[in-house]
Amino acid sequence: MSFESRRIFKSRATSQNLVRELLQMMLLGELVSPGDQRAWLVSPWISNVVLFDNRAGGFASVNPEWGAREVRLIEVALLMMARGTALGVATNFDAHNDGFIEALKIGAEEAGLSDKLTLIQREHLHVKGLLLQRGLLTGSMNLTYRGLELNDETVVFDTASQTIAEARLNFESYARTGA
Repeated sequence: MSFESRRIFKSRATSQNLVRELLQMMLLGELVSPGDQRAWLVSPWISNVVLFDNRAGGFASVNPEWGAREVRLIEVALLMMARGTALGVATNFDAHNDGFIEALKIGAEEAGLSDKLTLIQREHLHVKGLLLQRGLLTGSMNLTYRGLELNDETVVFDTASQTIAEARLNFESYARTGA
């Protein structure tokens, strides 16, 4: 029997760490073995959330420069791009996203990675997903502190090649149509 899909119901009391660990495993896989297709972060509301707790040094082999501290989304995104993965970020025009978008743009420019970054804002975007080479995480969760830590959410992790291909077609359409 092969694994293709897993549904997780998360609340403050149940499965909270499961979603964080899943995000970590997905992103670690991409960092260790970068894909040849664009990765996508799609979230109506997005923040520079903590993704890795490296205070004990458990992720030092992935990037020794992280040091003994918490590692945030923008740092992970920049490292993915530095290791060869192009990244698309799609979000809406809400002012909540402005700080994240500006910091990611500046970080990419300073690292010489602007050519690896595609930023899209759409007025009515409500889709949520993280698409990497080997997996897709979709559901109700925004990439924010509230989404990861506080809200009750449902997420689905899928590794089926057809599902990943369909999501890729949909997310890539954002890049073709722009805003």
